[in-house]
Amino acid sequence: MELLRKITISTCGFDKTAINAAIAQNGGVETDLLKIAGVTTKATPGQTDKGEFVKLMGEFRAINLVSGELFNSAACILPNFVSDAIAAALEQSNEVEFALMISAKLVEAKASDKLAGLLESSGMVQTLALSSRKKAA
Repeated sequence: MELLRKITISTCGFDKTAINAAIAQNGGVETDLLKIAGVTTKATPGQTDKGEFVKLMGEFRAINLVSGELFNSAACILPNFVSDAIAAALEQSNEVEFALMISAKLVEAKASDKLAGLLESSGMVQTLALSSRKKAA
């Protein structure tokens, strides 16, 4: 079991490359990556160049479901929608217990051209030809 400064998806071994590799190894379907459980007593907001976050303080344990590695820490940073909910629960209680699993799946990227749709629905699909004007001599 490894003691970490903080538990995050990244510190438990999952960057984009590792996530894609785990999905590929699982046949391209949704793949369970990480289980995290903890008892949190404090939530502190913070910000980095990557954006805002909420750091949870307490006792946390995580298991990398691909490698089997175990991690412990007194700090945990989760995706914002999860940590925001836990922080809100802490306003009602002195401690909050939680357990969750983080999974990933590949989704097909689709181009979205809203302007093209708007032009089509307004009848402006035809490219407008601009006439060239001759300058007076």
